[in-house]
Amino acid sequence: MTENYEFIVIGAGIYGAATAWHLACKGASVKVLEADDIGTRASGGPGRRGVRANGRDVRELALMKRAYAIWPTLHETLGVPPFYEQCGHLLLAESDTQVCELEARAWLQRGQGIETELLNRDELRTREPGLSHKIEAALYCPQDGVANHSVTTRAYAAAAIRAGVSFSTSTSAKYIEFNNSRADAVITADGQRYEAKRGLLIVANAGVQSLLAEIQYLPTWNECLQVLISAPLGFVPFSHLTGHIGRTVSLKREGDGRVMISGGWHGSWDPETNQGYTINAAVEGNVTEAIAIYPLLKGLKIEVSDANHLETFTPDKIPIIDQLRAHNNVWYATGWCGHGWAIAPVIAEDLAKWMMDGERPQHLEPFRISRFTK
Repeated sequence: MTENYEFIVIGAGIYGAATAWHLACKGASVKVLEADDIGTRASGGPGRRGVRANGRDVRELALMKRAYAIWPTLHETLGVPPFYEQCGHLLLAESDTQVCELEARAWLQRGQGIETELLNRDELRTREPGLSHKIEAALYCPQDGVANHSVTTRAYAAAAIRAGVSFSTSTSAKYIEFNNSRADAVITADGQRYEAKRGLLIVANAGVQSLLAEIQYLPTWNECLQVLISAPLGFVPFSHLTGHIGRTVSLKREGDGRVMISGGWHGSWDPETNQGYTINAAVEGNVTEAIAIYPLLKGLKIEVSDANHLETFTPDKIPIIDQLRAHNNVWYATGWCGHGWAIAPVIAEDLAKWMMDGERPQHLEPFRISRFTK
């Protein structure tokens, strides 16, 4: 049996749901295939995600500047309660060398139109008096914030459904049916055939490589990253989204007086069960880093430890967003490196425009796969 659509999207995370919505708003018929459920894996899990320009690769800053204009009112556009908080981001430094790097980053970010302040020791403690005495300076981006990723993804999906997009969950794409220079259809594990009259978008994160393996090598790999949520604290000793230029840690306030601790510590992935598991040493190490920044966190208890999603990484730590050279009606995006969340609303809009009009948006030029070759 065959179902026909103008576009097939593989993956119902933030990128799949948002791009499908933009395509439908432009009048296209769209089918989204998801092996799991809407807003799971890299777009799911506990806590919130950072929406930040601070410390970002220069090639992503133009996208982030555009995203600043979208996030504060995105919930209104999608017709749901607020899910974004603009709390500002602090990137901390505690050595002379690290402070010099912050100075260089401040110059870079301001040059790209990102509002950025370099705070000295006294200015910083006016904002965060609970910081360790070792912290010497911070780079501050007041427009940065946090967003509930699961709520955001489901809101995009609900808006897409209202616009006419059809979603099939627990539906795994098995292979792509190619015909000369074009992709004709997607065949799922249950034998269903979904024909793509105009094109196919693959944004299934860790699943992109396997679907394209016979057509295009992608220099990506998967990493299983942990997220920790504390038990309620009597007092949360910080108010900003906080990172550190030399420590592997990221801190966010959570509801009910909790703290989210993340930043790049690894869990262990079991390919047989398709599940991730946290490692005690990594949990302890992540908590130790958090306490080194905010000593008043000493004694906190971890209530939730999660490593149940994979993130894809690239050699230069920015995503690959491109189309197949031999099959130019196939677009793909992967390699978000753990920080692709903030720029999702902008990239989804650009992808939909590209798929409808056939012209690559200028802001996506730096993300071609050809940047890795001569």
